[in-house]
Amino acid sequence: MPGKSRLYNAVVLLILLSVVGGCQKITDPTPDDSAYFPLQTGDYRIYQVTQETYSLTNVPTTRVFQLQEKIGSSFPRNGQVFFQVEESTRTSEKADWQISAIRTVYKNPSEVVSQDNNVPIVDLIFPVSTTTSWNINTYNARADTLRLRYQDIGASFARSKLKFERTISVVGPNYSSLIGLDNYQRVYASTVGLVYRENTSLAYCQSSSDCIGKGIITSGTREKWELTASNRLP
Repeated sequence: MPGKSRLYNAVVLLILLSVVGGCQKITDPTPDDSAYFPLQTGDYRIYQVTQETYSLTNVPTTRVFQLQEKIGSSFPRNGQVFFQVEESTRTSEKADWQISAIRTVYKNPSEVVSQDNNVPIVDLIFPVSTTTSWNINTYNARADTLRLRYQDIGASFARSKLKFERTISVVGPNYSSLIGLDNYQRVYASTVGLVYRENTSLAYCQSSSDCIGKGIITSGTREKWELTASNRLP
C-alpha cells in the first residue's frame, strides 16, 4: 500500500504541474530596436542612387550611380564607441570605387547619431514607437528644425528584387499640394539597416492657369537610394 500511495502522489503532482504550466502566460521577448541599425566593423551596403534635378532655365537631368557605405575601424570617445564610415561611389558595376566622404556614427540604447563634417545628425531614437518623434538637428547649430517620426512599424517592404519582412519607416513633415511636393523617408530593415532613402523637394508650375494643378515640375530635386547588395542580406 505505501508504494501505491507514493505512486498516486507522484501522479497528482505531475497533473498539478502541467495545469500550472499551462496557465502561465507566454510572452514574446522584447524586440531589440537597435537591430534596425546594425553597426559592426566590416559591414557594407551598396545602393543604386538616382538623382533628378529640375530648373526653370535648364533641361531636367537624371544621374544614376552606385554608392557604397563601408564600416571601418572603431574608437572610443566621451564614453561612446564611434565607427568610421567610408563612403564611395562608382558610375557602374565595372568601374572602380572612388572615396567621396568619410564620416562617423555611434549607437547607444537611446539613439543613433551620425557626424558628417563634424555636424551631428540624429538618425534614430529608441524606443521605436508611433508616439516617438525627434529633431534631427538636436545636437547641431542649424536654424532649421526637421522633426522625424516612425510609421509602418514591423511592416514588410519590397524594392526591385529584394523584400524585407520586418522594417520601420522614418518620415518627416511630408506634404503634397498644388504648389509642390516634399518627401523625407528612410526605411530600415531589422538586422540589415538602411534599405531605402528618399529626399524630394519639388515646386510645381504656378505661372499660368494652364499649368496650375497639373503637377508640372519647374524646379527642385529628387534623390532615391535603393539597397542592392550587403553582407547582411540573407
